[in-house]
Amino acid sequence: MSKVQVEAEWRFGNPEVLQAWRANGEVADVRFEDGAMVFRTTGGDPVLEYLPLLNLPAVPHQAVEIEMRAFLPGEAEIFWSNTTQSPYGGFSPGKSTRFAVRGDGQWHTYRVFPFWQKEGRIVRLRFDPYGMGEFALRSIRIVRLEGLALREGQREFVFRAHRMDWTAWRGVRVEEAATGVRLQLEEPDGFFGGRVSVEAERFPFVILQLRSVNATQCTLLFATSEAYGIQQHAFEVIADGQPHLYNLNMLDAPGWGGEVVMLGVRPGENVGDTIVLEKASVSAQPQGKPDLRVLYFDVEDALPRAGVPVTVALRVVNVGGQTAGGVTAKVNLPAGARLLERVQSAQSALPYGEEAEWRWRVLFARAWRGMLTAQVQSTNAVPVTVRAVVEITPRPLRTASRTIPPPSPVKPEYPVGVYYFPGWRSAGQWAPITRFPERKPVLGWYREGDPQVADWHIKWAVEHGITFFVYDWYWVQGARQLEHALHEGYFRSRYRQHLQFCLLWANHNPPNTSSHEDCLAVTRYWIERYFHRPEHLQIDGKPVMIIFSPYRLRADMGSEAVKRAFDAMREECVRSGLRGLYLIACIGGTGEAQTAAREGYDAVTAYNWPHLGVVGDAKRASFDALIGGYRQQWENIVQNSPIPLLPPVSGGWDSRPWHGQNALVRYGRTPDKFKRHLQDALHFLQSHPHKVVPMILIEAWNEWGEGSYIEPHKEFGFGYLDAIREVFTSAPKAHVDLTPADVGLPVPQVEMTFTSKPQWEFVRDTYGWDNGMNLDNPRIESGALTAVTTGNDPAFFGPPVQIAASRYRRLRLRMRLESAEQQFDDMGQVFWSTRSLAESESTSVRFPVHVDGKWHDYTLNLGENPRWRGVVTRLRLDPCARARVKVQIARIELLP
Repeated sequence: MSKVQVEAEWRFGNPEVLQAWRANGEVADVRFEDGAMVFRTTGGDPVLEYLPLLNLPAVPHQAVEIEMRAFLPGEAEIFWSNTTQSPYGGFSPGKSTRFAVRGDGQWHTYRVFPFWQKEGRIVRLRFDPYGMGEFALRSIRIVRLEGLALREGQREFVFRAHRMDWTAWRGVRVEEAATGVRLQLEEPDGFFGGRVSVEAERFPFVILQLRSVNATQCTLLFATSEAYGIQQHAFEVIADGQPHLYNLNMLDAPGWGGEVVMLGVRPGENVGDTIVLEKASVSAQPQGKPDLRVLYFDVEDALPRAGVPVTVALRVVNVGGQTAGGVTAKVNLPAGARLLERVQSAQSALPYGEEAEWRWRVLFARAWRGMLTAQVQSTNAVPVTVRAVVEITPRPLRTASRTIPPPSPVKPEYPVGVYYFPGWRSAGQWAPITRFPERKPVLGWYREGDPQVADWHIKWAVEHGITFFVYDWYWVQGARQLEHALHEGYFRSRYRQHLQFCLLWANHNPPNTSSHEDCLAVTRYWIERYFHRPEHLQIDGKPVMIIFSPYRLRADMGSEAVKRAFDAMREECVRSGLRGLYLIACIGGTGEAQTAAREGYDAVTAYNWPHLGVVGDAKRASFDALIGGYRQQWENIVQNSPIPLLPPVSGGWDSRPWHGQNALVRYGRTPDKFKRHLQDALHFLQSHPHKVVPMILIEAWNEWGEGSYIEPHKEFGFGYLDAIREVFTSAPKAHVDLTPADVGLPVPQVEMTFTSKPQWEFVRDTYGWDNGMNLDNPRIESGALTAVTTGNDPAFFGPPVQIAASRYRRLRLRMRLESAEQQFDDMGQVFWSTRSLAESESTSVRFPVHVDGKWHDYTLNLGENPRWRGVVTRLRLDPCARARVKVQIARIELLP
C-alpha cells in the first residue's frame, strides 16, 4: 500500500471523542475499551457526525481511512460536503461513498477514496455504519497519497523499468517486469494509477498496452473535475501472455468529461489476476494496426432442434486504429448440416469501432454436438478463427398440435414464487436485449400480453415446481401502466388455474404522491379487480400484497400515518368479505425490518440485493459471492426482525443492456450455482420454521435488462427451472420440456426489423413507439401518438433502428402537451443508444417544452453532443417531467 501524509485524524479511545463526533439515537450501548469505541446499531440509519467545521482542500488523491471491526458484514458510507446549507446540515445523497465492511470480527483498515475534488474544500464529514450491527471503531483519518507527481501536459506513460509516478492506491501488488510493471490483484477493488491533467473531450481515447497472464477482464478507472467518486470502464483482455493494444473509446463511458485528474487500472476481477502493464496514453484518435475481434459466434436460436432450420450468426468488430479492408467470413459446417441461405455483411471495410455481421440459415438433419468453426479474413489484418460448441437436440415430438399441450404440474415441498416484469410487448423494449444474444428467450422476441405466451410461461413454471407469479404492478394516484401481461395475458390464458398470482406494487413513484386517501383508493381497486379471484395468492386466508418501496410511503406520510393507512386498508378488505390483507415490505437491510414491523407490515422480503458480496467500488463481482451474501443477509434479518422473512432468491444480476458497460455485473452464474443457492434457501426454511414465511420468492422470471431471469433462454435452456424442480420437488429428474417448435406452434412475435428510415408520421400507426415507462395507454388518436403521463419521468421507447449518426445531426418533433390543471413550461429530453453506448444522461439532449395545449415544433441539435456518433440503435423521448399531462405527437424525424 502506498505511503500517505496524514491531514486529519481522530482516535476513538475515550469518551471525549463524542464531543466532536455526535452519535444519533440508533448508535447504542456505547463503551470504550482497548483503545476503541464499541457500540451496536439499532435501526436502519445510524450516524456518527463530526460537528466542528473542517477547512480541508479537496484533491483527488485523498482517502478516508477507517480502522474498525464488525461482527456482521454490511455496507457503510462516508458523507462529505463543502457547505452547511441543506436540509441535512450540508449533507446530500450525491456526496457520499459506500464501502463494504467485512463481518469477521477482525480489525481492518478500510481505505475509501471519495474523489471529492469537485467540492474544492471539505467542511463537513459524517460516517454512517449500517443497521443492526456490532462495531468497534479505533480511528478515522484523512490522508493524502504521496509520490504522485503531476506533470502538466503529459499524456503518455511508459512503465519499463520504473512506474512513472503511478502507484498502488489500494489492493494491488506491484513488481517491476522486463517490459513494464507487473500488477497482481490482491483485493477485488484494488487499482494502480496516477495523477493526470487531460481535457476529456479533446482526448477521448485511452490506449493501454499490456500482457495478461490470467485476467480476462480489466477495468480502467478515472476521476474528473465534473463528478464525484471514481468512474469505471470495464474491458475484455486476451489472457495469452502476449502484448496487445487496447483502444478504449472513453466516450463510451458516461462520466468522461471536463478535466480528467486521475487514471488507473484494475488488473482483473478475481484476486490473483495478473497483468504486465507496459504503456498507457491518452489520444485524440485510436492507434495501431487493424485488429479484428469476434463479438459473437453461435447458433442464434435457443434450444435448436434437428430438422428445424436455425441461424448461425457471426459478428466482428475492428478494435485497431487503422481501417480493416476486405473483411470476409466463412463458416465450416459438419456432415449432415445443409446451408439454406447465406447473408453477407454489407460492410467489408471496417474503420475503428465498426462491426460486420454474417448470418447463415442452416438445417441439421440429425442431432449433433460438436465444434462449429468459422474464419474471418481481411486484406490487412491478422485472420481470426473462432469456435463454438453447438448442440442440436432431437425433437421430442414429431407430430404437430393445434393447442399448447396441457401442463403436468409438480408439487414443491414449499411454495415457490417468481417476480414477473411486464416490459416486453414491443420491439423497442426488446431492442437492447438483442445485443446480448445469449439472453434470447426460447419463445423468441415474443409479444407479451398474448394468452399463448402466458400459457407457455404457466406450463413451464408449474412443470418445474413454481406455484405463483408476482406481477410488477404500477399505480400513481390512480394512473396505471404495464398491465398487459396480467390483464391480457394471464387472465385470458387457458391454464391460469394451475398458477397462482399476486402483485408487487412497484411504487417507485414521485415524491408526495402517497396519502391515506390514495392507499384506500388503490385497495378498493385491488379488491374489485384482483383479491376475489380464485387464483390470487393468500397467506393465512388473506390476499397478499408486496410493497416495493416502504420508503416512499414513509417519506410522504410518516410511519404513524402509514400504520393508520394499513389499518384502514385491512378494514376495507374485511368489509368486502375478505379476512384481511397480508402486507409484505421489500427491505434493503436488517435495520429496515424493525421499521416495517412498526408500520404494520406482516412480513419482509426483497426484490433483489444485487450488491451483496461486492467489495468496495468494484463493478464486477462473482455470483458465488452473491450467494454467500444472500445466505448471510437471511440470517441477519431473522435474528433481528420481529416479523417473519419471506426469503428472496436471486437469479443473477448483469444490467449492461440497460445501463451500459459500467453496470454492476455478477459474473459466473450457472444453473449449478443457482441450484446451490436454492439448496441454501431450502435449508434456511427448514432451519427457521418459526421465523419465516414458508415459501421462497425468486427474482425474476424475465428481468432480461437487469440480467436476472430464469425463463428458458439461449444460454442455459431450461437449466434454471430444472434446478428448482430438483431442489424443491420430488418429481423425477428425467422429464421432457416441450417448446413451440416441438409441436409446430408459432408464438406471437414483435417485428424486430431494424429500420434505417428516421422519420415517423403518426397518422394511423405507432410504428413501434410504445410505453417505456410512466405512460398510460399509448395509442393513435386524432392522427397523433397519444398518451397521458403517470409520473415525473415518462418515456416513449422508439423501435429498433440502425441509423448512422454522421448522416443526421438534428431531430425535429411536432408535439402538443396539455394539463388540466394549468399552463406551464417544462423540460423534455431525447435519449439514444448505440452499438456501444446504453441510454444515459450523457447520451441525451434536453429542450424546453410548453404545456399549453398548443402544437409546437421543436428542433434539437443532437450533433452538438460528442456521443452522438456511430450507429444509433434506439431513440427514446421523454416529453416532459410531470404527471397527468396529455401528450400528442404528430411527427418525429431526423434531419442532416
